[in-house]
Amino acid sequence: MPGIARFAAGFLAAQFLQCLISPTWAAATPPPEAFGSMPAESDAVLSPDGHWLAWLDRKEAKPRVIMFDVPGRKVHRILAVPERVKLRNLAWNDNETLLIVLSETRESKISEETSREYFRTIAHDVSGGDGRMLPINPMVGDGPNKHDALLAYLVAAQVKKPHIVIMSTAYPCRCLWEVDTRTGKGSIARHGNEFTASWVVDKDGRALAREDWDWHHHAYRLFALGAEESDKPREILRKDDSEHPTLSGMLADGTAVVVLATNGRAHQAAWALPLDGSPAKLIAEEPDADITNVFTDQYTGAIVGVYVSGSVTDIHWLDPVAQRRQEVLQRSFPGREVAIYGWTIDGTKTLARVETPSSPPVYYLVDFAAHRADIAAEEYPALTGVALGGAKEISYKARDGTPIPAYLTTPAAKPTTPMPLVVLPHGGSQARDYLMFDWLTQFLASRGYAVLQPQFRGSTGFGDAFREAGYRQWGGLMQDDVTDGVRAMIDQGVADPHRVCIVGASYGGYAALAGAAFTPDLYSCAVSISGVTDLPALMRESVPI
Repeated sequence: MPGIARFAAGFLAAQFLQCLISPTWAAATPPPEAFGSMPAESDAVLSPDGHWLAWLDRKEAKPRVIMFDVPGRKVHRILAVPERVKLRNLAWNDNETLLIVLSETRESKISEETSREYFRTIAHDVSGGDGRMLPINPMVGDGPNKHDALLAYLVAAQVKKPHIVIMSTAYPCRCLWEVDTRTGKGSIARHGNEFTASWVVDKDGRALAREDWDWHHHAYRLFALGAEESDKPREILRKDDSEHPTLSGMLADGTAVVVLATNGRAHQAAWALPLDGSPAKLIAEEPDADITNVFTDQYTGAIVGVYVSGSVTDIHWLDPVAQRRQEVLQRSFPGREVAIYGWTIDGTKTLARVETPSSPPVYYLVDFAAHRADIAAEEYPALTGVALGGAKEISYKARDGTPIPAYLTTPAAKPTTPMPLVVLPHGGSQARDYLMFDWLTQFLASRGYAVLQPQFRGSTGFGDAFREAGYRQWGGLMQDDVTDGVRAMIDQGVADPHRVCIVGASYGGYAALAGAAFTPDLYSCAVSISGVTDLPALMRESVPI
């Protein structure tokens, strides 16, 4: 759920928990807002020449985007974020222009449809001036609305052609656009059809592939595109079931696109699908985990790594230069999770986000030539130096003997007696938790609770069989896995059987209500945060692309 709403609901839930099971906690414990406030600084990005940093700043009453002069060590520009929107992404088009991607939720006026998220991109220059909507709607002319923008998605923030980004629209056509960041004006590069869902472009901004998805009829098509729009697209993949692959990008040489799919295997893998129509080739897989995402070179658009999503996540690197960069950073921050958030075009500086489950994220600007790392931004500065709960991966047996992965967080000062326990099933339900910093988990641990995050069947990242075992099991097998996790903690002496609460958001909120309804003797309380409560209404919803 959105961060602001989650904080408000999570704060109320925590207060409710304190009233019911109220363990003793030290007076020096950080206040709730140290955990539950939105991250003070986040989404940091580095310009290609390393001269500029930008990030989202929430230290004031209203969020702002900061442009920071790295050599001058000073704030250069402060940009207000419009009301009622979410900041989705920051990206540099070049050394002068920052792209700010925003979205706004619009509720559907039709009861059978879901609300929709509408995206807009604004270009701002470090030299000053007003922002420019991308792309400007060519149908409004030169009247008072001449700066109105089409609703468009950013496909490529950087291509070889200066001052150009590549974007896609659903209206007035499902098209691929070349947009000038200086003027906001765009021109259609490729036309899709009513089913076109996404595109892949190369480093020159040229369209390589188009993905079509007719969700009503479960018809998936992937086409290789010729050099000219008049060239007939070549169908390179066809599937007619609900489990279509994920189109993720291209290989560095531009000869193949990359899709994530099981393709008959137990776990999702990464496949290269040649544009000439030849058979797919396996490029990365793990025996006990899914490949769930890709790491893309920001300058070439090529996929240089894939994310492995098992109990412990990792990156399988396809590019030796990217792998060496990660290895150097990992040695610089031993025992911590290091995520690369960008690097300069000459490779001398890298922006890295560093964290552990017990220490909140900090962005470091690493200068390899100078052998130094400076803090660029901190998400939770009020928690700096605070001893937080310890988190670890565990596994327990469900009632049918199936091993269920989970994460257990315990207070920094672990008591010798069984602890009050909060079980925190994730949302989704086709989602998962990760062994990384989580503000709600650490807030609860700071108040003396142990926190169990079960990755019940139906969770993603552990293979198709594990995920599909959750089909049609809301309140059934999925709920049993959560229940069995609580009982395992009680049997192991971790949890006090008389002080257990179940808390969750979205599907997790449904699981909390189901826990109270089906196993009332197990829980002292249940908190549902924006939980799903009307399953027939959920099933009636139409799900647009």
